[in-house]
Amino acid sequence: MTRPVRFVHAADLHLDAPFGGVDAQDTRVRDALAASTYRALDALVAACIERDVDFLVIAGDVYNQAERRVRSQLAFAKAAAALENAGIPVFVAHGNHDPSSGWSAGIAMPGNVRVFADDRVERVEVERDGEVLCALYGRSYRRSAETANLAKDFKRSAGDTVAVGVLHTNVGGRSGYDDYAPCSLADLRSGGMDYWALGHIHKPEILSEAPFAVYAGCPQGLDPTQSGPRGCYAVTIDAGAVSAEFVPLAALQWHQAEVDISAATRLDDVRDAIALAVDASLASVRVPVIVRLDLTGRSEAHASLQISGALQALVEDAREEALGFEPWAWIDRVRDRSRPAIDLDALRGAEDFTGDVVRLADDLLVDTTSAAALLDEIAGPLLERVGDPTLSPDVADVLTRARDLALDRLLAGDAR
Repeated sequence: MTRPVRFVHAADLHLDAPFGGVDAQDTRVRDALAASTYRALDALVAACIERDVDFLVIAGDVYNQAERRVRSQLAFAKAAAALENAGIPVFVAHGNHDPSSGWSAGIAMPGNVRVFADDRVERVEVERDGEVLCALYGRSYRRSAETANLAKDFKRSAGDTVAVGVLHTNVGGRSGYDDYAPCSLADLRSGGMDYWALGHIHKPEILSEAPFAVYAGCPQGLDPTQSGPRGCYAVTIDAGAVSAEFVPLAALQWHQAEVDISAATRLDDVRDAIALAVDASLASVRVPVIVRLDLTGRSEAHASLQISGALQALVEDAREEALGFEPWAWIDRVRDRSRPAIDLDALRGAEDFTGDVVRLADDLLVDTTSAAALLDEIAGPLLERVGDPTLSPDVADVLTRARDLALDRLLAGDAR
């Protein structure tokens, strides 16, 4: 009887990826960010060895760029050598960030590393103790912008007891990612694989269980948008039954949350709310966390938060405390999205200027065309001078914030 096949499926290591846009003033935080992709690689190797898997498969983007850095190649070679010593082969399909045509320093990889061909779907038999365990089917990218549907060329051989497909691809045109090697679930199903080891999408996800089609995600989140657990999948295929267990690997984790400060009346209440949010971010993880928070809700503390330097002082105080935790947390950013504690329903019926402001804002929030035109008339010239075409103000957010600022000043007797 054929024994179960056990392997680890990883993807999108992005070794040496930069971490831009992070307010990492603390040296420990900067160093942790710089080393995080390499620490995740170490954790991947450890996961393979601890589980004594039959092989490791990496579905694209081992490196972050086509011109692969020497440090990254040395680190990967060292990791592969550790796996070779444990008798674990490594199978790699290159993706859009590290196509086979990219520059390499020519650093020799251990003999257990096999890179799939870039001109065809390559079939490789995996053996252990003289027994053929399964067949792997994979294809690397030759160039970064691979626009062909490569999945259509994957076809299982009739004699395969177990077949695994390895591909870096955008299944179903997932938004937010380049549409490289695009395909559909139907394309994957037509290949006849037991398991599809996919890369390119950085969030771990099981797309299908018939057959199993899985995005491993990236072992390490690369920016604040890639929040939540990141890692790989430990896969077992036994007599046609497939199971996939998510294994966290990240050296640090990103966390984003909204903090409702409706009950806050003073700045120290806001400080306490920030501290509670940081505690919550650390509650279910065993690694450092980088936190981004948005303060929301109508609060009596809103006016105090508008004092120059007030919010920054709260953040700096909370940062100092959070860096003392084990594991530590770094508060990267706190944005004030709170609103003044205003009874809009009462003001809406007032026969004075405050009532006029509320009713005018109500009309504009309903008539989005007129609201957008008004915002363009006011802010358009300024945006043109900035010259950044990606800036696109949220009309409803701008209107409500302008309304609340006007009401806050009117109710306080501000004549400006």
